[in-house]
Amino acid sequence: MNNKEKRSSAIIIFITSLSFFLSYFSRIAWGIVSVYSSLKPTEVQDSIIFSLFFIGYVIVQIPSGFIANSYPKITSVTSLLGLSFASFLSGYANSITFEYFSSILMGLFAGWIYPTTIKILSCRFSGKELPVAIGYYSLAWPLSIVLSGITLPYLSINFGWRFPYYLISMISFLTALSYLLIPIKKSKIERKSIFTVARNRNVIIVSFSGFLFFLSYWIITLYTYKYFLTLGMNSYIAGLAYSMLALAGIPSTIIAGYIIRRVGIKNSLTFFEGIYGLLTLNLSYYLSIIQVFIVACTMGFVRFIITPANSSAVSMIDRKNAGSISGFANFFWQSSGIVAPLFASMVIASLGFKILWLFSGFIIILSSTIYLFLLKIKE
Repeated sequence: MNNKEKRSSAIIIFITSLSFFLSYFSRIAWGIVSVYSSLKPTEVQDSIIFSLFFIGYVIVQIPSGFIANSYPKITSVTSLLGLSFASFLSGYANSITFEYFSSILMGLFAGWIYPTTIKILSCRFSGKELPVAIGYYSLAWPLSIVLSGITLPYLSINFGWRFPYYLISMISFLTALSYLLIPIKKSKIERKSIFTVARNRNVIIVSFSGFLFFLSYWIITLYTYKYFLTLGMNSYIAGLAYSMLALAGIPSTIIAGYIIRRVGIKNSLTFFEGIYGLLTLNLSYYLSIIQVFIVACTMGFVRFIITPANSSAVSMIDRKNAGSISGFANFFWQSSGIVAPLFASMVIASLGFKILWLFSGFIIILSSTIYLFLLKIKE
């Protein structure tokens, strides 16, 4: 690969990563911004807003994956322009009902980004290069959590809770335009129906195990900030602790591709999910602020090896149809986001946070066990 190709590859990784960052940042923003919102949402209203986003998000997963196989650039530009519009509406909302509408609209557009960007990366990279590229791409995930915990309380307090959504809107619009400037190679496509994809044993296993993992993960992501507040932390300390859930994920994401390449996708999913589940169980015990930071930091390091391992799994099952397989698997992964906030709000109201963390930890360990005994993938 010459210098020109290296620069082109780096630009593609950067733009796809920024797109993924925006789709993720937009969905977790409400978990922090809602605390400062003049709309003063209840716990139930919060859960509905989260669930509506995920309903919109999962509806488009399967069709977006199949369309992205043929038109990745068009789907990238369209989804980001739509995300820009929906984010603006979310900031403009003057009632909870309007926020419900903007949330589902945001999900409908954000849902196109993951399968589209995975398809673009699978066209550009192959073999052992692909997990490494996906590792760098996956940096968007921990960065979005770190930046949300650090910036959103500050921006909401000093500029108002609407400002973060206007900022997301502007950056999404500029990122959409950037896709018009980059070349995207086309790959050969073996057109497969959804029924053919669904019959693939590995696709089913990755989809189901991923659903279990993400069910717990979304509970952790959407509710730990509020949990930290109940421990007596102020807004900024809670935001910093929340950021620690991903801060150590920045270096681990960088090296994740090399770890996955060395130990294998299946082994990475099994081992690191098991560790993450045990760490989640620790949240159920009484923790001092120092202990919270240690557990959160360790969870961040482990979590963001799992992320590129998931993406590598769906891209390696059938690289020529990575878009449709990513969309199919992500349909189930993100469907968990519909269930997670509704379930979590009921458990918190009736049993408290500690029982919630016990449930989440055991579900993650179950997901790890399924990968260990059932997943068979050529690497």
